[in-house]
Amino acid sequence: MKKLILLFVVCVFTSVQIFAQPALIVKQEGAKVYLDISEITEKPKVNDTFTVTFWGSELKNPKTGKVLGKTIERRLSGTITAVEKLFAVGDITNYNKQDKLENLEADITILPQTVAQTAMPQTEQNTLTPIWQSAALDGKALAFTSGDITGNGETNLILAYQNNNIVTYALQDNKLNKISEFKFAPIHKIISLDNGDLNSNNKAEIFISYFDAARNHFNTAVYEFENDTWVEKATIRGLVKGIAPYNKERVLYTQNISKVSDKLKALTPALLVYKDGKYTAGNQLKSYKFDSIYGFNLGKFEDDKEQVIYTQPSGKLRLQFERKSSYINSPDSFNFASTPHRIKFDADIVKFYSSLALYNGDGGIIIAGLENKAKLGLLSSTFGSYQSGKLILLKWDGSSLNKFAEAPLGGYTVDLLQGSLGTYTDVLIVPFITSAGKTTIALYPAK
Repeated sequence: MKKLILLFVVCVFTSVQIFAQPALIVKQEGAKVYLDISEITEKPKVNDTFTVTFWGSELKNPKTGKVLGKTIERRLSGTITAVEKLFAVGDITNYNKQDKLENLEADITILPQTVAQTAMPQTEQNTLTPIWQSAALDGKALAFTSGDITGNGETNLILAYQNNNIVTYALQDNKLNKISEFKFAPIHKIISLDNGDLNSNNKAEIFISYFDAARNHFNTAVYEFENDTWVEKATIRGLVKGIAPYNKERVLYTQNISKVSDKLKALTPALLVYKDGKYTAGNQLKSYKFDSIYGFNLGKFEDDKEQVIYTQPSGKLRLQFERKSSYINSPDSFNFASTPHRIKFDADIVKFYSSLALYNGDGGIIIAGLENKAKLGLLSSTFGSYQSGKLILLKWDGSSLNKFAEAPLGGYTVDLLQGSLGTYTDVLIVPFITSAGKTTIALYPAK
């Protein structure tokens, strides 16, 4: 019995010990280094640490002649700031200008996930903090996306502002630098912005969905970045918006709104495909006749079958199972339908719900959504006048949707995106508009 207990203690200790893995430094830019992590077993995370050692002469035992290693002349320490698929980026904290680090090995100290969970229990009281946040940008962002618009492998941020300026930024040295700008048709109301390489030319097109008030319908303009300028390629009838289904690649859907018997109807979203030089609607989403514009996602919540989770006009999220009468709602305390995207369509008000992100959590699927708080006033129940926003995470534990964590924002928010930006991968990108009417971008880890 004592042996069994001893073995158990050793196993627990082994499962949480800190360990280091060597990674070659392949490039250096001052204190910033790029490490090859393609061959290491356990991938590092942002905020993991590493050391770089400058070795001296060989050290021997004078009696036995046994080589004991080498003397240490100097040891540098650093922190992982970003992780890509095959490489990581780190900053050296005690760097000197004369240090030449290329082709040296760095020992990355990795804290296993079991330790991270023990150190910071994932409870309902979790308050998230961003891993990066931009300085305030002039203007109110209506919509945004992030993608590789040039085909050079770098992910850019594209913002659509209230004045219909479409501005592209590159995240360099932890700052957003403007690289392009153009004015979209000012007579149209921009609803959303997305991107995708549907025409398979190794760079992303952007899809600007807008409301044409003169013709009373919704369109999407397709643009591509060519020779340092944006060129319009096509117009799609209806709206275009992407989702990242649970554990799958991001895809784009097209959706429209129609009037049936003088009542507005949200048509079933259909996969957007590029065929014979045209953007067309493919297979429809298997829906349960939910009345939702955007604000949905897909995941295998039960029985290894894919279910839809969507935003209801009531503000609750609904996880819908195969039978129409079988569903789970989110708690009443959150309002995921509180969106600043509203359009007057004839005599009706159409709401465009924020995106929902799905990703792995400890023992369940995590659902990320947004909530805004309206200012008091006569218009707060119509077009809304918002002053604050919040990122809310719910966890599916197999039977219910419960609060997992939240992140208060410094203003109201228009949407969220699960994707990449610069060297940050697998993050939640959340822009928010401050009380001064400026936009700030916050990044949160999606894991």
